[in-house]
Order: sequence, then C-alpha cells, then structure tokens
Amino acid sequence: MNIRTLGEICHECLTEEGSMTNQFSEIEKQIIESSKALVFQLRGNQAVNGNAIIDIKLINVLHEQLDIYKVHIENSQFVNKDIVGLLFYTCTRFYLQSKYSKNSSELIIQFEKLYTKVLTLYTTNL
Repeated sequence: MNIRTLGEICHECLTEEGSMTNQFSEIEKQIIESSKALVFQLRGNQAVNGNAIIDIKLINVLHEQLDIYKVHIENSQFVNKDIVGLLFYTCTRFYLQSKYSKNSSELIIQFEKLYTKVLTLYTTNL
C-alpha cells in the first residue's frame, strides 16, 4: 500500500505530474485551478508594503465552485480524497501567510470563511 503525504497529494493536484488530471470531474478541475491560483498568490508578501495578495474575486469563485461541488458529492455519493486534501491545504496557506503579513486580520477572516465552508461541505451528509 502506497501512502502519500498531504504535501505529495497537493503537489500532484497543483502540477500536471502523472495522470491524476484524468481522474477529476469538471468541477474538481475548476476547484484545482482556483486553489492553485490562490496558493501561489499566498506565497510570500507579493503585494506592496508587506501585505499578501488577497484576491476576493477568486475566493468568491472558489466558494461558488464549492456550492456546486456539494451537489456533485450528494449526487455521486463520492468524495475525492485528493480534493479534500487540496482544499484543506489551501485553507492552511491563508492561515500560515497571516503569520507573516501585515494584512493578517484579512487573511484570517478569509481563512475562517473558507475553512468553515470546507468543513460544512464534508460534514453535512454524515
């Protein structure tokens, strides 16, 4: 049994290594692209004056995609563990970057919104 770390799973989702892209539904591919863009924006203080980039439009797109994904999960009764890991990794990037950015309060607000959304997504049907 090959056990992969969360970092390995996220790396595979965020890059085009292997043939993983064939196993994803269309909505999952969209979630991967949005998460990929957010994760790369949240690496370092790329905005001016020690602030991290917070792309509210893209964050809202991800929230909309998660609403669609919730219906997809309910219909297929299947959850892709790689998407679960990627979403939690994306949440973690908001939290981690808040430790190093001057706009940490904004990052924490976005972290809490996304984290709550992800938890709700995966715990509603338990």
